[in-house]
Amino acid sequence: MIKKDSLNELKLKLVKHKRVLATSEETHIQYDLSITLVDKLIHIIDELLNTNNDLHKLASTTRYILETLIITKLLLKEENYFVKIYFAIYNQQENKSNLIIQRLKYEIEILKKYAEEHSVQTTQNRSKYSTQSNDDEQRLQATKKIMEENEKTFQQLKKEAQKDITIFMNQLNNYGFDALSIMLEKDTLPEYENKLKKIKSLKLEKAKQLSKEQWFKSYFGKRVQHTQIFQKMLKDIRSWQEKAEAVGLKEEYKLNYEMTSAFLHFTSYSLLTPNIASQDEIDYKYRLINQYIEQITTNISIFSRVNLYDKLNIMYV
Repeated sequence: MIKKDSLNELKLKLVKHKRVLATSEETHIQYDLSITLVDKLIHIIDELLNTNNDLHKLASTTRYILETLIITKLLLKEENYFVKIYFAIYNQQENKSNLIIQRLKYEIEILKKYAEEHSVQTTQNRSKYSTQSNDDEQRLQATKKIMEENEKTFQQLKKEAQKDITIFMNQLNNYGFDALSIMLEKDTLPEYENKLKKIKSLKLEKAKQLSKEQWFKSYFGKRVQHTQIFQKMLKDIRSWQEKAEAVGLKEEYKLNYEMTSAFLHFTSYSLLTPNIASQDEIDYKYRLINQYIEQITTNISIFSRVNLYDKLNIMYV
């Protein structure tokens, strides 16, 4: 029976590996990636140790660890792959910022639509319930009625808007549709657009720098155009299945993808299966995770150019 004790043992090994890496005098990119990978694995194990054998957590972790194994194998197989992994964050940050801006623009338009509808309905409320009477009490009651109807209108529109707006719903009560759309368009949107400009500027600066670096040219050719670095050279457009096939893990990935997808996506199986895993499922997932992490650690040792196991024997035996 595979228990969480095995994860604790694996975490202890990784902590020791991290100490070994930390004592290394290496400062190259391979070292940075290696110690980051170890940190990530330690964090994942900590999360697993604090879960109650939830199937979704076990499934997502198993897939993530397998993908990490695939990447570490690619790092060993393709000599320039570490450069792609290390600098891919520039493209990913730009893509993330673009998605946030797209979402902002979408929600601003939704807010404007509801602001217009709110204006129409509140105008109708004023026309319907206002009074021409000079009697103060009647005028007070009319104002009260208009305010009540306007609040009903707002709440009704807010309920409808919940189907479309996700990010800023909690601010509707404070600002209303019109003021919130103006604030987002005048303040929030330009803020994110400026962040995107900075990311693009940093990306361009990094591309120009890399195009002049001899070590970079040794991996991608002597004639390096900075405009092609992030657009072409550092991109990996392969699917996960293609990456797995490239390192001899096609069947392993296919099997685990099918099994984990049954839990991670909405299917009749994920709907009708209990969230708490059975002992057999727990043992199976932990066994896979242990095996994958052991292989990943070996790959990191080779990739980082630091012999973790020899140094561990010297330092800790």
